[in-house]
Amino acid sequence: MERRNYTVAVDLGSSSVVVAVGEKPADGKMSVLALVSKPVEGVNAGRIDNIELVSRAIREAVSEIEEQLGIRITEAYAGISGDFVRCARHTDHVYVYDPQTGVTQKDVDALFDRMRNVQAPDDETIMERIPQNYMVDDSQEVKNPVGSFGKKLSSTFNFILCHKTPIQRLDMALRRLSIKMLGVMSDALATPEAVLLPEEKEEGVAVVDIGDGVTDVTVYYRNVVRYTVSIPMGASAINRDIRTMGVPEKHVESLKRKYGSAVAELAPEDKLIRVNGRTSREAKDILLKNLATVIEARATDIAEFVLQEIKDSGYASKLAYGIVLTGGSAQLKDIGELFHRVTEMDVRIALPDASVDEASAERVASPAFSTAVGLLIKGARQGACAVVEHISIPASVSAQGQGAAVESAAPQMPANAAASVPPAAQPGVAPVAPVPPASGTIPPRTAAPERTTLASRPAAQPQRGAVPPVAQPETRPATQSASAVPQPQGRPVAPLGQVPPHVQQATPVPQQQPLQQPVQQPVQQPFQQPTRPAAQQPAQPFRQQPLQQPAQPVAQQPYVEAEPLVAPDFDFSDDFEPVDSKRKRDWGSIFQKAFDKVNKSFTAAEDEEI
Repeated sequence: MERRNYTVAVDLGSSSVVVAVGEKPADGKMSVLALVSKPVEGVNAGRIDNIELVSRAIREAVSEIEEQLGIRITEAYAGISGDFVRCARHTDHVYVYDPQTGVTQKDVDALFDRMRNVQAPDDETIMERIPQNYMVDDSQEVKNPVGSFGKKLSSTFNFILCHKTPIQRLDMALRRLSIKMLGVMSDALATPEAVLLPEEKEEGVAVVDIGDGVTDVTVYYRNVVRYTVSIPMGASAINRDIRTMGVPEKHVESLKRKYGSAVAELAPEDKLIRVNGRTSREAKDILLKNLATVIEARATDIAEFVLQEIKDSGYASKLAYGIVLTGGSAQLKDIGELFHRVTEMDVRIALPDASVDEASAERVASPAFSTAVGLLIKGARQGACAVVEHISIPASVSAQGQGAAVESAAPQMPANAAASVPPAAQPGVAPVAPVPPASGTIPPRTAAPERTTLASRPAAQPQRGAVPPVAQPETRPATQSASAVPQPQGRPVAPLGQVPPHVQQATPVPQQQPLQQPVQQPVQQPFQQPTRPAAQQPAQPFRQQPLQQPAQPVAQQPYVEAEPLVAPDFDFSDDFEPVDSKRKRDWGSIFQKAFDKVNKSFTAAEDEEI
């Protein structure tokens, strides 16, 4: 099975979380395989306040994606946005190694090394370093300095900084789902990758991503990111104003999208909309003109903040293509007209369909998915994400596997496995050598004989002062039938003296004489440990021996009854004398001797002290 290069993106917003999985070929556009959006709570202006609610929403989106694609996600790229993300500029220089030959790539690399050594404040981390321009001898600005003549090479870099705490919380939310965050990116840098055209990046444009709690602004000029900022205001501010009109919170968003308008002049003056309350008597009629007036007031504030940030970037007069609006709130009616009136720039509302293939254009046909697609594009440049692919078994293969399982459960054995079964022992028949299975086949697995576990054996209680009895060897009379011998399960057993039907006949061989094993006589010790009466002997556990194939038939196998073993000699102390097993110990005399010995030792100690 060919391994696919998946890229996974997690776009966590203030009101929703979008999880997307895509695949980008080497010479083509991004192919979005699946995309899921789920509502989320516990995020305020891009900052995670409740990690439990956030993890639950991400889990729902990830689970739905995994079910659609038949994979398990283990790595992902994440986007982050908020007023804790900012940009800062830093200028540095290096001296050209050989001014006679001009600036080389080695000099440019040395300048980049100096920029990498720039340290961020203690509570912030550097997300990206973007070179703005190159200057040779502080007078000549060039796009590519390699080959220019001069003694000094300087450059200004744009550093994208972010506070550490929001990144750590986002990483913690993903680690709760066993997902490793391969990288975190600024949404302000990811969104333009999905909505901008090459000529817009070259001639100058400002991308405005209006979200629920944050509005991101990114300024492009000469194919370089010149300025980024996150304004902590979004569509949630508009929803709060609509809520003051007495509209229930659950109807605010649908009312704004269906009947709202960002320009009050374009709204009908005499049209009413009825909003249901808790009961039919509490239903309320709202004039669409008044609704548009409330929306326009707050949307104008957002547009004015955006215009001020564009002016602060210093590129307001260089943006030939004006403003590109995207994000979930860009779907608000007449929002483009409002921005055009406030900023006096050309405005267009962009979808992320220009950066994906034709098969994925319909799946991402909404401005709300621009950031997720941009994260996929930037993540694919850094490397694919590791996922676990579930291999699906075709129906034909599954049916064959079930049929094989039924055949293996039947009592009969395959023909090629009959030769691998050893024949039953009988007079004049030699065992048949096992035949190896055919090449490319797996021999059938036979069930192992049952074993007696330690838990099923009765535990003998040892007593103090007594030697544990030695287990007597098991004896079996010669007349015992072969059916009493344990046999492996799953294999038919023929009566004694007959060959099983599934075993081939072998050439008779001369019968061998049974071997007589000499019996070793036990060594007699001078002292024997007294034994208990037969009534007091505890039951000895039976230890089952592994079943072995006898060399002769069971009926003709000779058995020799072994003599009982004698316990070895023990070194008792001189104070204790051996006692005959037929009489009881005289404990009184034994204790008296012990006390006399102790008193004698005390008397010796007192004499020594005196």
